[in-house]
Amino acid sequence: MARAVHRATTGRAARRAPAPAPAAVRSGGGPRRSAGAHVRASDQRPDIQGLRAVAVGSVLLYHLWPNRLTGGFVGVDVFFVISGFLIGSHLLRELESSGRIRLGRFWARRAKRLLPASLLVLLVVAAVSMVVVPLSQRRGVLDQVVGSAFYVQNWVLASKSVDYLAQGDAPSPIQHYWTLSTEEQFYILLPLLLALVAVAIRRTGVPARVFVLPVLLLVTAVSLAYSVHLTSAEPGVAYFSTGTRAWEFLSGALLACVAAPVNRVVRTILGWGGAAAILVTVVVYDGGTVFPGYSAALPVVGTLAVLAAVNTGPIALASRLRPVTWVGDISYAVYLWHWPLIILLPYVTERELTTVEKLAIGVVTLVLAWVSTTFVEDPVRFSPRLLGGGRPVKVVGAWMLACTVLVAGLAVGGGQLAEAQRRSLEQQAEELVVGGDYSCLGAGAVDGDTEGCPDLNDILVPDPSSAADDDYNQPPCWAPYGETEPAICTLGPPDDAEPTLRVLAIGDSHNNVYLPTYQQMARELDWEIDVTGRAGCSWSLRPQADLNGARREECTTWKQNIADHLASVEPYDVILTTSLQIGSLVDPGPGETAEEATVDSVRQAWESQIERGSVVVALQDNPLARPDIVQCVEREGVRGADECALPLERAFAGYDALSAAVEQTPGSALVTIRDFLCDDVDCSPVVGNVVVYRDVSHMTQTFVRTLSPFVIDRVEAAINEARDDRP
Repeated sequence: MARAVHRATTGRAARRAPAPAPAAVRSGGGPRRSAGAHVRASDQRPDIQGLRAVAVGSVLLYHLWPNRLTGGFVGVDVFFVISGFLIGSHLLRELESSGRIRLGRFWARRAKRLLPASLLVLLVVAAVSMVVVPLSQRRGVLDQVVGSAFYVQNWVLASKSVDYLAQGDAPSPIQHYWTLSTEEQFYILLPLLLALVAVAIRRTGVPARVFVLPVLLLVTAVSLAYSVHLTSAEPGVAYFSTGTRAWEFLSGALLACVAAPVNRVVRTILGWGGAAAILVTVVVYDGGTVFPGYSAALPVVGTLAVLAAVNTGPIALASRLRPVTWVGDISYAVYLWHWPLIILLPYVTERELTTVEKLAIGVVTLVLAWVSTTFVEDPVRFSPRLLGGGRPVKVVGAWMLACTVLVAGLAVGGGQLAEAQRRSLEQQAEELVVGGDYSCLGAGAVDGDTEGCPDLNDILVPDPSSAADDDYNQPPCWAPYGETEPAICTLGPPDDAEPTLRVLAIGDSHNNVYLPTYQQMARELDWEIDVTGRAGCSWSLRPQADLNGARREECTTWKQNIADHLASVEPYDVILTTSLQIGSLVDPGPGETAEEATVDSVRQAWESQIERGSVVVALQDNPLARPDIVQCVEREGVRGADECALPLERAFAGYDALSAAVEQTPGSALVTIRDFLCDDVDCSPVVGNVVVYRDVSHMTQTFVRTLSPFVIDRVEAAINEARDDRP
């Protein structure tokens, strides 16, 4: 997916996950409150509509221009606090007036408010996606439609954020539903909690607020502590987790519970101070801000201050303008519609959004939001002929469940159809390489003798729709996130032959991409090759700067365990290593740059083994691809060789620490595959009718297999070179 943590439209530098939907309870206009007004929700809080307008405007502008309004994602906190405040106020009033929480009635009202517009957008997105979204992505998008229909989208995205091989996935048009999922889960859990509290209140006779306040304080503190911890340990999961976001909702509920009167001066200070806090976060925060954790506190406190100001301050002043409250009225629908338009339009135009198109998206979003609010959301919510008015809870529940199942069923059916189409194309592509003869494909077509090869025309292998799955990594050779012990698999010579060389192949996932090559190498040369890879970890000695929290500690521990393993076994004859060019910089020490520190860390690891008699051969990392490479090649076909190519300076944007280390380390040598992929201008994602990439940085196993004969020859030559250069 943002970071997985903040990703939206342009990769980690700009991609945060979409911000959340506005709170689901409206507050209309009305007379201003007196100086002694209480901090409570009512039907006379136009400032809340203004706050919603500010929040949804920030989110919309951020998603359209992520490099301009870099902190617009704090709409997450603004909307969550508003929801907690309004829903908390409603539930507390019910608890005080009746002594209990009518769960069925509450959930039915939430369903009538949220589901009509939500399901409509899901239905439209599913239908459009089945037409315009590339086949390689279609099943994933429709699966997320199902997750969103049942309000578990945040956990779908959280699971992807810890999947090392899924983090390059393009954002889906309903990715923003993660916030609705989080909100709905809160709407389930808070009423249940207060229903339990109601039982205790009836038995003890303690006033409701006196009992509720310490309970909410405790749960808020636990959630905040968990948010701080998980943001450091697993930032991707933390961004989407209900547990890390609950304190933001609960802070709003706590404000509703306190209900303390404030005078005009205090309200003025709160109103202006809160607006300033929100503005600062919107302008100052960016993709590098660790979020949520401590960083979420400023926009949360700012929103609480604006709510406590009760129609006082700059946002309240802006709320006197009808256009502002109008945007607040339709803010829920604005949120629902804007993101699908941003994601789906480029599939139609086959280019990145232009400024004119972005402005058009803003206008169309407002129009669609008004139409769906006026003709779908409000009629279902209020009309006695539909599900509004006093319809029984069971009737509302049955209708909403039926509509949800219908939308989810259509998405499941569409996903199965897309998967069947993809597998059919994949089978056709596989028929081209039956028997393992790659001499007419990929690298073989670049450097081999192509006389007598068939004319493949526009056929690509693997089929672009299945390129993302064209991986050959093996669990015995691979340590994923969470693992610190090296996973080492042995590829031995055939027929129990005595190995002519003992080799270790080590690195991150880019090392394990070469598993087909290592297998062929061991088979043809009678080598014994131990292969070990670790998610996000290069072979060096220092902690990596690109990792944080638990992943950083795990990687550092893995490196130490590798050092212990190497010290405990007989020296290898050869050590092969490679790693992602943009992800292996280490922390610099005093007086050195990150690049210098990285080369020094790599060189020390190498020299520790060269001193024992090994030679080191570094495989220069493959060039990077554009972020949407799989979709681009699927769209362009064989023309993708040119249309989807990446300029050299971007393809090799990272620091090449391996090449620099070879220059400084006697007993090492470098192997490059650059000439198979790049000319003097750019690097191609299609070579010899073979799709090179399965994501932005990993090569397909099919292309690697076509490379294998050439890599083997170059590795043999590099070994001899390193031996001649050994001290």
